[in-house]
Amino acid sequence: MNRKGAVMAAVGCLLWTSMAGTARAEKPPEEANTTLAPGTNQTTGSSEARKRWKKRWIASWLAMAAAEALDTHSSLGRREANPLLRNRAGRFDLGRALLIKSAMSGGFLALQAGIARAQPRRNPYRPFTIVNAAMAGGLAATAVHNYSLPAPPAKSVPAHLAPQP
Repeated sequence: MNRKGAVMAAVGCLLWTSMAGTARAEKPPEEANTTLAPGTNQTTGSSEARKRWKKRWIASWLAMAAAEALDTHSSLGRREANPLLRNRAGRFDLGRALLIKSAMSGGFLALQAGIARAQPRRNPYRPFTIVNAAMAGGLAATAVHNYSLPAPPAKSVPAHLAPQP
């Protein structure tokens, strides 16, 4: 799959996941649960669920950030397959990677926050949390793979700069 196809698939997955979690219609009043105690508000349960999932969503940010940091650390000094993250020598470029990875993750989280803010009565935090956890898992798996590769060769020091016995 080329880069454009991967980006389109990721955007489609994000939109589908965000809409799948928010497209559930609320029950009409005639189908509402009548077993609630008198004086309780029916939306309180969904409000409490929204608060719980929002906390989990924020925790998923931390998981994504940790996985991004682990993936970045595991790539240091190695050959890089992603052309966006490598330098002219084909090695991982830390500065470029930090810029691109932080912009992509920050944009993704800002998009999620914007959707959640635009829909105050719905609970998009659950699908967002699941997507973030899946992304963190994928990044962590990539880091584990990178750490399993042999270490890059050490740079040789010219003889005139090597320590003398």
